[in-house]
Amino acid sequence: MPEAPVLLVKTHAFGDSLLCTPVVQALIEEKKRTCWILTGPSAADVWERIPGVDRIFTAPVPPSGRSGYTGFLKWTIRNRKHLRDVAESFVFQGSPIVRRWVRFLTGASMRSSGGSSLGKWEEVFPMKETDYAGYSYSKTAGVQPSDWRPLFSLKHSEKEWVDKLGISGPYFAIAPGGGRNPRDVVLEKRWQPEKYAAIANRLGKMGIRVVVVGGIGDCYEADKMISMVTADVLNMTGKTTWGQTAALLDRCIGFLGADSGTAHLAVARKLPSVVLFGPTSPHTLYAEGLITPVVADVPCSPCYSNSLFPGCLQKKAICMESLGVDDTWFSIQKVMHENYSG
Repeated sequence: MPEAPVLLVKTHAFGDSLLCTPVVQALIEEKKRTCWILTGPSAADVWERIPGVDRIFTAPVPPSGRSGYTGFLKWTIRNRKHLRDVAESFVFQGSPIVRRWVRFLTGASMRSSGGSSLGKWEEVFPMKETDYAGYSYSKTAGVQPSDWRPLFSLKHSEKEWVDKLGISGPYFAIAPGGGRNPRDVVLEKRWQPEKYAAIANRLGKMGIRVVVVGGIGDCYEADKMISMVTADVLNMTGKTTWGQTAALLDRCIGFLGADSGTAHLAVARKLPSVVLFGPTSPHTLYAEGLITPVVADVPCSPCYSNSLFPGCLQKKAICMESLGVDDTWFSIQKVMHENYSG
């Protein structure tokens, strides 16, 4: 009989799932086991691109409202009969609710990034707030990746799509939104549109065009920024899939944005990236050397660990407001000097 599969669980947030990809790839290669993925709709696109994943279960999580919870319950009942075949689960998150749900689905033993064990069936590897999240995922999986850069490959159709745009000349990507995922909304992560506009205008004076990227929920910030830009701008906010965004980033010489899924995607595509941090810390979310961080210097920052956002204790995000245009521009110039000779 074939060996029973193992289940790898990461149910929320595109960027968080990208963080897991080096560990998952190492687990697939080293353990040589049949691997199934349990994920949510926002991150399914990540796992479809990982070689060696045999099956993907996309659950309607997190549920919202009565109809959402009804759909979630129906999905759980319908898929439990398939997931009972799992030999072991690796849960790359700490939520007790998620871990108990996975145990109910599979009935199998579990290794997780939880804080404390929920039973004899679970072995935990707690995530330290001061450590890179990938280290906890690595301990959970029992493997050590040789490269911590996230993985996100392009499909042929996405390469064809960007070719048809006819983009020419040096472009620099700016993502003025961020701070939204299916689990929570942290708009305190966002930098002011006028500051992004100031950076775009400086790039324009250097002969570098700007492409603005982001999801449909970032259109307001993008439009506000663009209204203050005198340089040439290609606005693709809300018009692309994750794969098309990745294809666009491949045509750029650099990236600027707040800590977000788009920033993680830029890192995955090996784009030199300047990432802005207020509520979050670069040390917990990006492996060393993969980005150039611009970090807030205020006493309350960072306040957002690898758990849910506790809520801003200030009346406004003074952490992001403290980040200046000049300091950010200095980091961008450094990145371009080191990576671009045009």
